[in-house]
Order: sequence, then structure tokens, then C-alpha cells
Amino acid sequence: MNPSILDSNSRTKYWETVSSLLNSGQYVFLAMVAEHTLHSPGTTGAKLLVAKERDPVGTIGGGIMEYNLVKRANDILENGSFSPEIHTLSHQKYGDGEKSGMICAGKQTNLHYLCHPEKDGKTVDRIIHYLNQNQSALLSISPSGMDVREQKHDGNKAQIELSKDEHNWIYEEQLQNFKRIALMGGGHCSLALSRVMSQLSYDVCVFDTRDNVSTVGENKYANSVQILNDYRDAAEKINYPELTQVVVMTTDVDSDVRGLLGVLNHPFPFIGIMGSEAKISEIKKRLKNEGISKDKLSKITAPVGIPMVSNTPEEIAISVAAQILQIRNQDSI
Repeated sequence: MNPSILDSNSRTKYWETVSSLLNSGQYVFLAMVAEHTLHSPGTTGAKLLVAKERDPVGTIGGGIMEYNLVKRANDILENGSFSPEIHTLSHQKYGDGEKSGMICAGKQTNLHYLCHPEKDGKTVDRIIHYLNQNQSALLSISPSGMDVREQKHDGNKAQIELSKDEHNWIYEEQLQNFKRIALMGGGHCSLALSRVMSQLSYDVCVFDTRDNVSTVGENKYANSVQILNDYRDAAEKINYPELTQVVVMTTDVDSDVRGLLGVLNHPFPFIGIMGSEAKISEIKKRLKNEGISKDKLSKITAPVGIPMVSNTPEEIAISVAAQILQIRNQDSI
């Protein structure tokens, strides 16, 4: 078994694969991680699908746990009858709970669902529609089946929630991606960071004021690349600012300042600047002259990235990505 790990467009590709199989008349077994604890190999939101005569797509953590699940899924596909279920597994050799066969610590709750061509085909097509249109919608799965409906994004709720009691359960997933990053500047460092964040399943938006730069044209990793007359206008074009990390990495101090003047008036959870100490000092001086308060200046992370000797665009990208992941993980504890 060699499931392919889903990339930055994983959700759409995953559901498009499900749709294609359903349209051919096949049943499709779905597994999703509905909950996980620290150190679990499967993380909330991870997905796997199993169908006849093809390799599995995605992963819910791998190892013997996934090997056994795929074997069971193939038996279920042969039978063609299955009731949706949730299944909690412990990744420890000893202690309470059903064991997964893995000893990496933590536990996870997996949701198992068998998609029927007639019953679920239209629902899956609606999921794809919402994802392609970048519309907010809520996917729900329960013992009674799967449904999706348009719903306004709710930033006060987690992207994925599993509610359960003794008698029932429901899995809810906001289809809007909560992992988002906006990059001011489309140069080599931006291209490298776009690639890394895309591989981490972030929606990536890049802004630049130049339309004739090779790295802008080469950026196939960003979900969108927008050419502006003024970096200050970028903030207004960013959807879901409360979810979006911002990294300013333009070609010059003036452009950095223009971009920051826009984003500092919005609720972005992270604002980082790339540059030397001298450059950052000059940027902050100009922002103060523009009337930016100390409180707003304190929101800036500068220089962006974890401390390391980062010289190449690729090294800088790893440094910045690591810092963003570090902060995200601290916030989730």
C-alpha cells in the first residue's frame, strides 16, 4: 500500500476523485480524522479514500493502523453495505482504549463512511462546487448520511468539530480553508515560500506591483497572484483576514512600508517582515512618522523566521514556515 499524501489542492482533488469514482458507478470508502491528540500520526482533517482496483488516495496516519483499515475497507466495498461510524484508537502499547498497533503516543478518532453513487453523488458534486468557487459551506456527516450546505464562515468555531454523546454523533467541517497566507512581493523568496506553504496545504495569495518579473510568472504554487499599483491596497483584497498570516518581502523599504500601512489596520493574526536589522529599523521609523502607534508596531514580527543562518530563498522559506507552524502549534495547545 502506498497512498499518495494530499498536496495544497488536496481537498478539491480528493473530492474530485470521489466524484469520478461515483460517476463510474463505484462505491467509495472514506476515512477522515475527526479528532486527534498531541503526537498522533493522524491529524484532524486528514483524509483517505479506498476504491476497488486502484491505489488508496490520501492518508490518515499510515502504519499498521492504515494497513488494517484499507483491508477492512476492501471487504466493505465487496459487501456494499455499511453504516457510518466513528472509531477511536490509542497509539500506545499499554493503557486504556482500543489499540491501533502503533506506539507513537496520542490517539485519534476516525470517521468511516461508504459513499453510494446514487445517494451521495450530488452531495459530492456540491462540495466540489463550493471548493472551486471558494465559497463558505458546511459539510456534515452523521449516522444518517452526508450533507453540505452554504453557510457563512464562522471564525469562532474550529474548522472541524466532532460532537458526540452516548447515542449519536455528527462531524462538521467548514470547507473554507483556515490555513491561509498572503505574501507581499513576488520575488525569489516569495516563490520559495509559496512552494513550501502550498505543500503545507495553505491557501497562498501573492501580491506584487510588477507584472514582468519571471518569478511572478513562474509561481504555480499560489492560489492567486495579483498585480497592484500600490501595496497598500493589498490588505483590502485579502479574504478572511482573521485567518491569514502576512509576510512582507518586497524589493525595497518604500514598498514594505506601503504594504504594512495597509495590513496594520486589519485583524491579521501574524505580520512578519523579511530584512536586516538596519532595514527593519528604517521601516519602523517611517511607520512611526506615518502615525502608526507603538501598539500596532508591536504586532510586527521582525525579522520574520526562526533564528538561523538563512541565505538562500529556500532556507529563508523554511525558516519562515517553521516560525508560522511553531506559533500555530502553540496556539492549539
